Parts: sequence; C-alpha cells; structure tokens
Amino acid sequence: MRRAGPVAAIVVLALLVLGGDMALAGAAVYRDLDGGRQALVAAQASMTAAAHTGDPAELQSAAAQLKVAEQHFSAAHERSATDPVLGLAGGIPGADRQWQASTQLAAIGADISRAGEGAVIVAIQVAGLKQKYAGRTLTADDLQAALQEAQAIALTYSVSIQAIGQELRAAHAARAQVDRGQLLGPLRDAYDAVDRALAEAETSFRRYQQVRQVLSDFLGVQLPA
Repeated sequence: MRRAGPVAAIVVLALLVLGGDMALAGAAVYRDLDGGRQALVAAQASMTAAAHTGDPAELQSAAAQLKVAEQHFSAAHERSATDPVLGLAGGIPGADRQWQASTQLAAIGADISRAGEGAVIVAIQVAGLKQKYAGRTLTADDLQAALQEAQAIALTYSVSIQAIGQELRAAHAARAQVDRGQLLGPLRDAYDAVDRALAEAETSFRRYQQVRQVLSDFLGVQLPA
C-alpha cells in the first residue's frame, strides 16, 4: 500500500505531460483550421468584389487566398490524422467524436478550397475575355479571335468542371460521416458554417456549369458543343 503514492504520482505526471503535448498538438490544428477559414473568407470577399468590378486582379487575389486556405486545411488534416498524441484522443470516450469531426472538418475545407481554385481558373479567363472585348464593336477578325479564345476557355472549363464536381462530392462524403448533434458548441457552429458553405458551393457549381452559355451570350454567337 505504501507504494501506491509514488505510482499514483508517476501516473498523474504522465497524464499531465500527455495532456500538455495534446494541448500543443490541438492548438496547432486549431491554428491551421482558423487560418484556412480566414483565407476562405478573404477569397470570398475578393470574388464578390470581382463580380461587381470584373477586375481579373481580384480573381488572382482570390486564387492566391484559396491556395493558402488549401495549404492550411491540408496541414490540419495531416496533423490530426497522423499525430500519435492526437491519435490517443480517438480512444477517449466523448473526445473521439470531436477529434474525428475536426479531422473531417479539415478535409472538407481542403476540398472546398480546391473546388474554388478550379472555378477561379476559368473565372480569370472569362474576366480577361470580357475586359478585352467589352464595349467594342467587333470586326469579323475580332469575332474570330474572340471565338478561338472562348473555345480555349470552354476546353479549360470542361476539364475544371469534372475536378470541381469531384472535390464537392468528396466534401459531401466527409460531411456525411459527422453527426452534428454529437458535437460540442464550437465544432457544432463550425459545421453549421460548413453546411452553408456547401450549399453555396452547390448553387455556384450549378451556375458555373453554364459558363459556355455565358460566353455564347457575351459573344452573341452560340459556341459549338
């Protein structure tokens, strides 16, 4: 019985050390999740500004911000999925759901960021085409050149649309693995934001699928399918 005191002290010390390491690892994941969130918000602001001004520079800024968001979310996902200290949380009742939800949150953020990057690639080209020809009376040569550029954009669009669809399907698959009702307040709030972001992404995706028609309307000529 006299040995119980030292043994208990060693156990408590080990738990304190483990708790400190887990707190540090968790803080690193949180910083990346928050960094990704901030970059996504900044990208959305740039894209909203571009929708009003048609300025390709705003879209270039959004592309850079989306890349930063992807890097943050990917780092958070890798750490939460592979860090052995955080992995121990998976064995703690109650904490396991929160840890798994954080891992999925990072995956969803990375998927949404990559989908946005694919959309911005085409948006930049469309904005450039509009800026080049808007407000001009197109000659036959201008129209021919514009058609060739539009066809090139449409080709990029056809490749990007597949990639965007894949990223959004991956985001929905990750979201389906999380029961929002079992999450603590901050994570539950984060998933409310995720649900809104996915709904907005789906709406934008449906509009984005009409890029060919947007180009046709702009040029006044129906592009070949």
